[in-house]
Amino acid sequence: MPDTSHPTTEAPETVHRTVRLRLYPGEAATGLLLTAIAGACRYVWNHLLADQERRYRLWQVYRIGPKPVPTFFTLGLRFTALRHDPDHAWLKDYPYKVVRYSLKYLADAYARYKADSENEGKPRFKARHRTVPAFTIPEAVRMDGDRLYVPKVGWLRLAGSDPYVGCRPLTVRVRMEGTEQHPKWYAYVCYEVPAEQAKQPAPDGALGLDRNVGQATDSEGTVYAMPDTDKLDAQIARKQRELSRKQGWGPKDRRPKSNRGRRVNGQLQKLHRQRARKRDDATHQASRKLADTAHTVVVEDLNTQAMTKSAKGTVEAPGRQVKQKAGLNRSILESGWGSWERKLAYKAGALRKVNPAYTSQRCSRCGHVDKSNRLSQAVFACGACGFRANADHNAAINILARAGLPSRARFGPRDRG
Repeated sequence: MPDTSHPTTEAPETVHRTVRLRLYPGEAATGLLLTAIAGACRYVWNHLLADQERRYRLWQVYRIGPKPVPTFFTLGLRFTALRHDPDHAWLKDYPYKVVRYSLKYLADAYARYKADSENEGKPRFKARHRTVPAFTIPEAVRMDGDRLYVPKVGWLRLAGSDPYVGCRPLTVRVRMEGTEQHPKWYAYVCYEVPAEQAKQPAPDGALGLDRNVGQATDSEGTVYAMPDTDKLDAQIARKQRELSRKQGWGPKDRRPKSNRGRRVNGQLQKLHRQRARKRDDATHQASRKLADTAHTVVVEDLNTQAMTKSAKGTVEAPGRQVKQKAGLNRSILESGWGSWERKLAYKAGALRKVNPAYTSQRCSRCGHVDKSNRLSQAVFACGACGFRANADHNAAINILARAGLPSRARFGPRDRG
């Protein structure tokens, strides 16, 4: 019998955990200073992105010298030169390491773009009104109880539940939510936590997890449904229509953006955040329950990017059922498959991925594979042995078996041959 216990590799002495805390700037001027730091990060991103594109175009034409590679190190050198430029002396008013660290995200974006086989995801310029003000304190984080020190700003008050007080803070991501008129600042503090202090997964056991549109099912038959957001979706659609009628906010309206439109846009973004938080909370609770139930969680190695590719096609070869495919893509993305993986990766003792081929068509009892075994989206009925079960439950058992781990499933009276 395969071993269902956790791997024998040595457990790390420390783990990283992130806590979201409310940050109170106090005076309005302090909040404006935080916004200005985020603006400096955005400016440096845009400036060095344009500089990189210019360097690359020149290299393509003349082929003189090595190819300009935008690593964090090379971008940091260019930022230092930019900071000493008399025309950009104002950058010295902002914390050096904080602003420079924005180039780490730019370098990572270029690395992902280079690694993409289809050359998608090229770094883009950040517009002021389409970019959430945010910046990162990358090192030497100073915290004193419920206070955080922001370089060039000072000590700011924190509020919220922090289970890791006294642990070593590594980095802090400061981010603004809300609107320009009514901003709300948050600090995402990443701690280095002793392993024994962090919440531990179950010591043994294994579960397979089949992720579907709108829900996930494990190999013991437990269903984890995503929250119903129909009411929020309707409110978002209504606000989007209202926003499109405001001056400067329509898709082809080039007039200056109106203040009423900014107010409606703030209300729209608030609804988007509410919907995102509901889904994030659901995956947090479900992943915690899975980690508390079994040490190892097995999922399918899904290529979500390929599965959600547009069906529009080209002028020469137009796609079919484009509207239906767009709706399916939206449902897949709203189901948060990637969010499941990210949370289980650090909550569970081990996260394993297996080939997803035929897991929904294979009988978990006799191994017979046939697409006709799926009578419907919800019902699985084996044509060979007559076994019947919930289709997602059957797939989750197959996912677990593909990793070489036994199932502890107990089928109900309807799940029989």
